[in-house]
Order: sequence, then structure tokens, then C-alpha cells
Amino acid sequence: MNFEKLAGRDPAGREATWLVQALDADRVKTDDGTTLVLRTLPAEANPVELAHAEVLLDNEIRALTRLHTRYLRPLPELPQIVGYDFDSAEPFLLLEPPIGKCVDGGLRTLLIDERRRFMIGLFRALAQLDAVDLVHGSVGLSSLCWDGATTQLVDLQHAVGTGEAPRLSRTGSVAHPGHDVRAAGRVVYELFTGKHVALGDTPDLASQPEVLASLLRGVFEPDPQHRPTALEMLERLNDRDPLPRPVDVTSAMQPGYDRFDELRPPKLAARPVLQPTVPRPASAPKPQQIPLAPLAIVVFLVVAAIAILVAVI
Repeated sequence: MNFEKLAGRDPAGREATWLVQALDADRVKTDDGTTLVLRTLPAEANPVELAHAEVLLDNEIRALTRLHTRYLRPLPELPQIVGYDFDSAEPFLLLEPPIGKCVDGGLRTLLIDERRRFMIGLFRALAQLDAVDLVHGSVGLSSLCWDGATTQLVDLQHAVGTGEAPRLSRTGSVAHPGHDVRAAGRVVYELFTGKHVALGDTPDLASQPEVLASLLRGVFEPDPQHRPTALEMLERLNDRDPLPRPVDVTSAMQPGYDRFDELRPPKLAARPVLQPTVPRPASAPKPQQIPLAPLAIVVFLVVAAIAILVAVI
């Protein structure tokens, strides 16, 4: 078998290599028999399409590496990164295959309990993204997989940080987790009713059963800040399983800061040496100056007196 060598980095950023063999358009098999998903840039694309594809690949790499570093264990509701490279002429992303199958158009056959578990998996994925300040940006049936027990939210090509403006957005609006909740509400509505909801449309909940109207209450509010959070949606679904807590970056790095201070304690600033104050010698008094005008008068009178005395003699 002919294997191609891929050189890149593992999820922690360390240099790594993989030997892979192509299976189909986006799947490869490694030399140890593992099947992975390989994302690359399109081979034939004009400059505009290529730039668009680079942004999508970069978005997904950034999002998945953040998830990897912030959660101690893989999350079943979100994809798992294996490796990547974005600095070479042929960037790529290696992923674990998604669980189950894409659910686009095939969920109306789910039983009531399966629907509940499906929705719990969806909102757990959104809550875990929100916990590390990520917004998926393209939640829909085509971005969801289902294996009969767990929902997995895939395709993070449009994911950006909360509060950031998506690089491919034409509206200029910043990413907000409420956008994901609204998109998930469309999925839930379609799941219950079988009716498609256009991207910008708001479904009529008043005409739906109370269980659906109550579940989606506030989800389609115009202001994303007024929509329920993913955690609040899980409460409505009565999900009792605790969510994994992401690593607190500041707390995780504090031991390193402390150890650095132990090895190289900060130097105390030397106090300035005060020089003894030497009293300045008293200056000699200046001679008193006599005004010139009265002196001239005195001299004139003396000279005149002498002249008169000489004349008399």
C-alpha cells in the first residue's frame, strides 16, 4: 500500500506526522488502520473561492484547537481534532469521523424519547461552545449527526469567538450565542412539525401544541440577548447530567507563574543612598555702595573751597 506522509501539528501544537491513504473524497486511512476525515483546500478554485475556503478551514482549526485545550476529555457532542497544518502550501485538518449519520431530512421518524435525547445533545453542544466563548454560526440539520443515542454538532467552519465579527459576514453583526440558540430552535421546530423554516423567518408557535410552544418560548426574540441560553434550554428539557467544566486558563497558569517567581524572585529596588547635607558657607557681606550723585557734589565743594583759599593767599 502507498501511504502519503502528512506533516503538521497535533492538537497541542507539537510537530507530528501521519501516514495516510485516501479512501474517498474526504476520508483517509492511517498506516495503523484508523479512519479519519481529511479537510483540505479545493484543488481547482479561483482566487476568490480559494480565499473563502482558507477562511473556513482556519475557522475550524481555531475552534477545534480551543475546544481541545479547554476541555480535559473529548466531548461526544462536538468533533475531535487529530492534527492540522495551516502554514504550508497545502494546509489540512485531520478529524475523528462524526458519530452516526447526518440527520438532514431524516428525523421525523424519531420516537418521543429519542427526540428529547436528540435535543439535549444539541443544546449540550451549544452550551459547551458558549462556555469557551465560541459561536458555531451555522447550526442546522445538515450540521447535526445522530447515532441513536447522542447528537453531535459538526462543521465548525463558520465558528468564531463570541463578540467577533465573522470574517465572511456581510451584515457586520458580531457573533452571539443567542444566534446559535435561534438556529437550534428552527431545528427543533422542524423536528416536531416537519415544516421547513427559512433562515430569517419566525415560526408561528401559537398554532402549535403547548409542549412545543413552551419549549421554544423566547427562542425567536429579535434581540439575541433576550433569548434563553443553551443552559436554560437544557433546564427546560430537564437534563440532569452535569456539563464538563472547561479549564480556567488563569488558574491553570498560576502555578507556573508561582514557580517562576520562586526560581527568579523579583529583585528589590535598592534604596537611594542619602548624602549628608553640607551647609553652604555664609557669603561675605557686600560692601555698601555710596550713591554717585551726592559724592560728586561733595568733591565739587571741596575743590571750590581749595580754589578760593588759594586765591585769598
